[in-house]
Amino acid sequence: MDTFNLQEVAEQSLRLLKQGDASAKTVKEYRTTGFGAVIRHFTRQGVLNVSAKMLDAFVLEQRELFERREFSEWKWRLVRRGSELLKHFAQTGTVELTELRPWEPVLRKPRQSVELDMPTPEQLADPDDLFALIWRVKQELLKAGLTKRTVRHYTAEGMTVILRRHTEQGLVHYSESLVSDMVAEIRSKYEQGLTSRVSYQNLRKASFLLAEMHRTGDITLYKVPDWGQREPAPEFAALLLHFCDNANRTGILAGSTVKVARSAIRTFFFELEARGRKSFDGITLAEVSDTITRMADRYTGGLYSAIFSVRVFLLHLYENNFTPENLSLAVPEMVACRTVFREGFTGGETARLLDEPNLETAFGKRDYAMMLLAAQTGLRACDVVNLKRENIDWRAGEIRIVQQKTGKQLSLPLEPESGNAIADYLLHARPESDLPYIFLCHTGALRPINNRSASALVTKYLRRANIVSHIPRRGFHSFRRSFGTRLLQNEIPLELLRQLLGHSKIDSAKPYLSVDEQGLKTCALGLVPCGKAGDLV
Repeated sequence: MDTFNLQEVAEQSLRLLKQGDASAKTVKEYRTTGFGAVIRHFTRQGVLNVSAKMLDAFVLEQRELFERREFSEWKWRLVRRGSELLKHFAQTGTVELTELRPWEPVLRKPRQSVELDMPTPEQLADPDDLFALIWRVKQELLKAGLTKRTVRHYTAEGMTVILRRHTEQGLVHYSESLVSDMVAEIRSKYEQGLTSRVSYQNLRKASFLLAEMHRTGDITLYKVPDWGQREPAPEFAALLLHFCDNANRTGILAGSTVKVARSAIRTFFFELEARGRKSFDGITLAEVSDTITRMADRYTGGLYSAIFSVRVFLLHLYENNFTPENLSLAVPEMVACRTVFREGFTGGETARLLDEPNLETAFGKRDYAMMLLAAQTGLRACDVVNLKRENIDWRAGEIRIVQQKTGKQLSLPLEPESGNAIADYLLHARPESDLPYIFLCHTGALRPINNRSASALVTKYLRRANIVSHIPRRGFHSFRRSFGTRLLQNEIPLELLRQLLGHSKIDSAKPYLSVDEQGLKTCALGLVPCGKAGDLV
């Protein structure tokens, strides 16, 4: 075909990508950048139908912009690959990414490439040479076990950007002040919505690693301190600290809830600051109400939690004599909607997922144990990753924990299959460490695995098992949903369901009723014999 509708081809390509092996992240990148940049370009020109030649011309224009360092290599690759994919789909009706022609070399090769070139002996002998410093950081990251992809992110959006800024200013030696100015600059752009959080974080991490290497000759892989986070006005910050300390000390809010509340209250502060407020002196109920209204736009997916957090905080101020008036009265009462319930994995899907890990490897043993434990107990991801040796009573066959989300104690039976899988990991695969946590990261510095990594491993096995579903946001928590649904289908009383899931209120268990009307009719019956938790299908 000579020309094709750009919007239609992009939508059809995205649909095929979703149905194929492409990850949700890849699909999002194509939608927002790969295809998005192309569509925005031609839309501004009032062009709806394009040809292959028009796309080629667009790519050449973008190439020149990239060569002038006006955007990152990551964006350049996505834009070019997106253009190629659109042409490929228009010609064949398929999205065969592997069949796209390889990338052309850049027009003007830099003096030295961080990705490809080695530093010279002279550069290595100079402790202040920036290129050699970057090379040393890269080598240490690879030695620590980070994946090449992770190192590439640090390099492309962090260290390469820092090197480019030094080169533009005629500097070959590392300048800590220049890097500090760059971090402050991109932080400002991030706060204004002009750059992504990922780009900001990668630059922050790269600058931190470079500074540590320059100062000590080594790097330590731990979480970068929160020195890049925007802080509210001093009086606001002091009040927030008092509230969080009190909540943690008294236990009026769970630890995880305090973190959520802190984020919402900070946003509330920033909205007040946008109105010129730096303290609560003379603030009125009308101002609070108006600020809440404007704040609501930022919390389309979690408005109830945000509103609740601000109300509790304002009530805390009044009860502790920080404000003469109870400003929480200006915060509207909201009823949390808990009718939406996303289905978990089916029995067949769970079985396929558990078949995927390679039990001959340490990774496989760990991942299998984590997923089986979640499937048989319904534990939240945060409780699985924080599980310690002391939490398991092997003789009694029980797991006893304090839930991360609620702060409440929970005791659950440990099924033999889960127990054997955990024991196999501890005895034959877990790295030697004094850390009390059972499940550890096997790359980089030894540390407990986190929630994000737990969800990522499920996504990985979903892709390997070729499990495609229209249900959004399927991850580690889907095991918990499956567990709750399975109990309900076995006519477990609702109160017992609440206890097994570790819910503090029975209302939290009610969404499971929406998936099975028959279960709703029988949930009030007494406990009946059912298969053990390990019987997944």
